[in-house]
Amino acid sequence: MTEITPELVENAYVALVSLDRAEAAKYWSEDVRFSVPGRHAQAGWHNGLDELLAFRRALTEAAGGNFEVEMVTSMISGNECMDVVKVRAVRPGAPEGSTSPYDVLDALGVQVFRWENGLIVEGRAGFFGDGATNYDQWWSPLGADGERRYR
Repeated sequence: MTEITPELVENAYVALVSLDRAEAAKYWSEDVRFSVPGRHAQAGWHNGLDELLAFRRALTEAAGGNFEVEMVTSMISGNECMDVVKVRAVRPGAPEGSTSPYDVLDALGVQVFRWENGLIVEGRAGFFGDGATNYDQWWSPLGADGERRYR
């Protein structure tokens, strides 16, 4: 059994963010299941590495290539880990200095992973308090003024 360490968890995040399938497959199972929180088009279960990478690609594109995940701490017990993360993204075209949750995602949350044979086989994410609302609004196709947004 592979020992799960904070470094292994960090490497898994880096591999997923790279969008390099071969690199991601070193840490994420081909059959991984990942639950994205919220009430938006990207919410729900993403089944398989290809679906997870497609979600991550959509996230990167929606943020104009600038989506930051900072791992605050990782708690590991046996084959499971829970990571406290800060996420931040600003939509392309957002007005300079905007604090609108439709433009700026700034949330604290957790991600819980179950590992088998050195690979993540299941994950779930969640956000605390207003972060959950912010996440939904950031993914919303409508701006704060009610106008449809295309990017």
